[in-house]
Formats: sequence, structure tokens, C-alpha cells
Amino acid sequence: MSIEYLGNKSRLLDFVVRPIVRARVGSVADLFCGTASVSRALSAEGIRIVANDHMTLCATLAEATLLTARRPSFSGLSGVIAVRTGQSGYDAALAALNSAKPRAGYFHRTYSPASAAAGVKRMYLTEANAAKIDAVRAKIEHWTPLLSRGERALLLRDLVVAVSRISNTAGTYGCYLKQWKPRSLQPLLLQQSGWTSMAVRRSGHQVHCQEASDALAQADVDALYLDPPYTKRQYAAYYHLLETLVRDDRPVVSGSTGLPRWQDRASEFCYRRRAPQALDGLIAHADVPHIFLSYSDEGQIPHALVLEILRSRGRVIWWERKLARYRSNSKASVRGSVTERLYHLALD
Repeated sequence: MSIEYLGNKSRLLDFVVRPIVRARVGSVADLFCGTASVSRALSAEGIRIVANDHMTLCATLAEATLLTARRPSFSGLSGVIAVRTGQSGYDAALAALNSAKPRAGYFHRTYSPASAAAGVKRMYLTEANAAKIDAVRAKIEHWTPLLSRGERALLLRDLVVAVSRISNTAGTYGCYLKQWKPRSLQPLLLQQSGWTSMAVRRSGHQVHCQEASDALAQADVDALYLDPPYTKRQYAAYYHLLETLVRDDRPVVSGSTGLPRWQDRASEFCYRRRAPQALDGLIAHADVPHIFLSYSDEGQIPHALVLEILRSRGRVIWWERKLARYRSNSKASVRGSVTERLYHLALD
């Protein structure tokens, strides 16, 4: 199980990946990598990946995917955790995290009903699960000097997936539900989340956590894959709890929903007036033979304007596919489907 993430291309991998593979590129910069599903699929095709996202959550998911090509040994923890006969270091690490004694820390006092002590009762997590999250996150941080970059990311990813499984939300974290859903009452349990079963066929992958324009300036690749935000939903706000979990920065929050300040990490692509200029700026500064762009007919930039921007640099073809629309609740939209497009710009 992965996390529910707006714009996740896991249902469109064949649609996205096949044209990129047919272009016979050896390396791709995935500048808005999200959950890294496209990066993972491209790497399995033998393509070197430079993955990037300005969300630490997403960069960490990409690290777990691209920097752990083989099942990691967790050998640095050999003197810290007990490994039973026949048990892998990975399994032993998860067992140690699952047995961590709950502690009432930041998540307990901020995102569970224990927050009522500060005047607002929040129901993102039960008190028991929030205290367990505090304990597990603290242990991962304590282990960090003993872990490789990929091993640390792998444990954080497993924690993120486990938290997503028992969060009392409709899928995103802009608000919590007022009644506990059955799944949220289950205890937190970290498990191997399965992505390591897909072999990464080459080394040399890189992962960055920057603005797309900064990552573009540093990327030495044959192609770009762009999957920017489509709508007004700001990821820094919609996934604030998971972002805080990975960053471990314990921000000051406010209001009934407990949002931290996210405006300084807002994406220009989420604003109708700014999105065209943001896309044009990326395209104008790209110096690669191929650019692939995923975009939706729900996006802030109309199809005709997307074509105008792309055609200012070269030849463009595109493909379309209907997809059932993501709904966080039954009243989210009267539309049952969206049209997803993949554009291929071959630069002049």
C-alpha cells in the first residue's frame, strides 16, 4: 500500500512510461517526482533518474525507491537491534520500531484529541497511535548516524505508509473527520511497503529536494519529465502532517485543522494566473532533446495554451486517456472522469 497522493501516476504508468522509453533516452530528470512512481518505473527500464521535488516527503519517497536497489542490510544497527535466525536486518529494524514504547510527544499533543489541552481537539490520529508515532519517529532519528541514506528513507517511507493507513482523514490532510473511521482505530504497524521488490536496473540515480527550476539547472540528462500540480490544491497544505513527520521539524500550528505555515512553499503552478508563466519559464530554460509533460484538463492551464507554450520551443505531439477522477468525498465534483494528457516536446 502506498499513500493517497493527488496526481499520483500509478494508474497511468504504461501511458506515461511507454512514450519515454520509445524515445530511447538514457537519463530523465523527474522534476516533480511526487510518490516517485514514474521514477521507479523508468528506472526499471534501465533509465538513469534524477528525481526532485520541493516536498521533503516526496524526496524521501524517491530516496527509498531509487537509492535502495537491493534489499538493504541495516548492518549499522547490528549492535543495536536483535536479529533472529533467518530474519533480515530490514525485518529486525521494523520489529524494533513496532515494539517501541509509546511516548507523548509532538504528534500526540498536536494531532490527536490530546490537543484539547491547548484548546482545539483534533482527530487526525488516536492518542495511542499518535504516541506510538512519536516513539517510532524518535527512534529512527536516533538511528540516523547508523543508517545509509537509502535505509533511513526506507524506514521513513514505511512509517509514512503506516500513518496513512490509520489516519482519520478522507485521503488528504487539509482536515480530519469528525467521527473515527474503523481503519483509524487500528494500531500503527510498520510493514515492508513492497517497492523494493521491483529491481532498479542501473545505479547512478540522484535525488534532490529543491524547486524544479533549481534542479533543472543542475540536471545533466537526455529528457525531462514534468508532472507539476494541476489545480489550486497546495501540496504543502494538503500533506502537511506527513511532511512534518518526515522533516521532524515540529512547526507551530494554528486553527482547528492544525495547519503550519505553508505559504512560503506554495507552488506557482497552483495559481491560474501564474501557472502559464511558471511552465513557460521551465521550458525556456531547458536544454535537452526531449521534454515530456503530464497535464490534466482540470489543470490551471488550458490545453490550447499548453500547446502554445510548448510549440514555442519545438515540435509537439500528445496522447490522451480518460481516468476516473480522485474524490476525497462524494460531493467533491459532479464530474466522474478527467482527461489526462502526455505531451512530448522535441526541441528544435
